[in-house]
Amino acid sequence: MIYVYFIGGDVPNFVNSSLDLLGTSHRRAGVSAISAFIAVTLLTLQSWRRFYETFFVSVFSNSSINITHYAVGYIHYFGAMVAILVEAPGLTHLSIEHKTVVTLSDLRWTDAVGSGLFMWAWLHQFRAAVILANLRKNKKGDVVSLKHNIPSGDWFELVSSPHLLCEALMYLGLGLVLLGNYTWPFVFFWVLSNQMETALLTHWWYLSHFKEYPKERHAFIPYLL
Repeated sequence: MIYVYFIGGDVPNFVNSSLDLLGTSHRRAGVSAISAFIAVTLLTLQSWRRFYETFFVSVFSNSSINITHYAVGYIHYFGAMVAILVEAPGLTHLSIEHKTVVTLSDLRWTDAVGSGLFMWAWLHQFRAAVILANLRKNKKGDVVSLKHNIPSGDWFELVSSPHLLCEALMYLGLGLVLLGNYTWPFVFFWVLSNQMETALLTHWWYLSHFKEYPKERHAFIPYLL
């Protein structure tokens, strides 16, 4: 994308062919080059932060997950990136509506609001990861337990799974940046549905295992759900 938008290079044929296979040859550019670039940058930032959390922050228990759940995680990020690229200027056969160069004049208010919402949720999701990890560490930072405990602080005072709420908010923010992309709403509602389901299951688990669990805390949406 940098090669196309900033250097003015042509997209390699194999890239176009791959995107045609995934999004058909009738793909059209739905957003400006700068909106597509912002969205890819934000999603890449999220991927790298999750990588950092996995290896340097989170403390995992000895339990395992189904291999299909593990695979879905990789497929999701691949699919989310493809959803942006298949409708990005310069990567489609029909880019008449949008220039294939990044220009600040193409910035929209939705780009600013969407990016701000994304980064706000991005920060709170990281805080949630740190809070969860610290439940299993002592003051020196050493892991002393793998048990589940009641988290508190930041958005945990409002919902049981703020990291899941943040995920939905980040994809909503990307939706504002990608306003005009016809594929992204499907990605957003996929994320919203599975994050909401997981949040409800987690909330019910907390309620069944901790009698002292805060009754004013909701599952997914503060004060509502």
